[in-house]
Amino acid sequence: MEMGHYEDGVRKFAGLRRMLLDSTVAIRVDDRIMENDVLHKYLYGKFDKFTEQKADSMVNLVDASGVGTGLKNLYAALIYAELSIGIEVFSNRTTHYLQFSLADTTRAGEFLDRAHKFIDDNPYSEHTNYLQNQIVPMVEKRLQNMRKYGNDPFARKYYSGGIGAFVGGGVHFFAGDVNDYLETKEHTSIWYELSLQFFRVSFNLFTSEGGLTVPLEDDREDKEPHDKDITMGLSTGYTVYDSRFLRIEPFVGLGSYDFESGASTTFLMGANTDIRFFATKPVTAFQFSLAFFVRLKYMAMFGTYSDEVYRRLYGYQQIEASFVSHHFSASLGIILW
Repeated sequence: MEMGHYEDGVRKFAGLRRMLLDSTVAIRVDDRIMENDVLHKYLYGKFDKFTEQKADSMVNLVDASGVGTGLKNLYAALIYAELSIGIEVFSNRTTHYLQFSLADTTRAGEFLDRAHKFIDDNPYSEHTNYLQNQIVPMVEKRLQNMRKYGNDPFARKYYSGGIGAFVGGGVHFFAGDVNDYLETKEHTSIWYELSLQFFRVSFNLFTSEGGLTVPLEDDREDKEPHDKDITMGLSTGYTVYDSRFLRIEPFVGLGSYDFESGASTTFLMGANTDIRFFATKPVTAFQFSLAFFVRLKYMAMFGTYSDEVYRRLYGYQQIEASFVSHHFSASLGIILW
């Protein structure tokens, strides 16, 4: 390049850069390591720091030369990529892995502009594939995420994952044939719930204790007092709406309702309405946030009640009746979002 052989220089420069940026190129893995990268030594060893001014000077020098427009755009794109794209190397004893990131946004626009011009004008170049399918999409996606973060720090969080816990209280009542045999003395209960979410899909493990359901008629004098009702279950939910303050998640699952006579396996369905009343601002678009929720839950449990009661006129009688247990609860929760 210093001798004015710009076309040869640009081609050699682009070939060296391709060895680093194109994951499909079969080369010695050591050549991908920065310490062994000839071009890296040239750019960063000659100057105290490879700055925007140095990059502009190098691009202007080639732009003013007589090389073709395609090579000018390719050279400019790869020079600005030096400023914009960060490269991390992870190594074990035999293998090296490269991870690209958007290190600086100040010249990412120039990189994309010149890269798109080169791709449009040179669709069959050996450099088009990795620019078009690997590097340019990565930069555009990161820029898009950063723009979203600038407009709304939580934009990337919606419909994302997290892990959290809830505790609260609720009420429930029965519907169905079981009301011919049972009487609910107490309707309130305490709720505990753990939630694990992967993008839109969540898994929720819950249990509640409370409520007192007794047979309407059982004449045994030695009948033991009834313990508190216990429900538990595992549900799978799907987030249909998520915003800064509101999240809606219908769910289905399996559970059990523990009566005095034993536990009834149930099918359950319902919906969670989560009010996200406070969340810490993530430092970057990709950092965690700590969010605080009020969860309003409606759940219906479908099952069958079985028991044996004693009546003076009829003796022991086996009871079996279907039921739907309707639950309404409100809980406070904290989620690593």
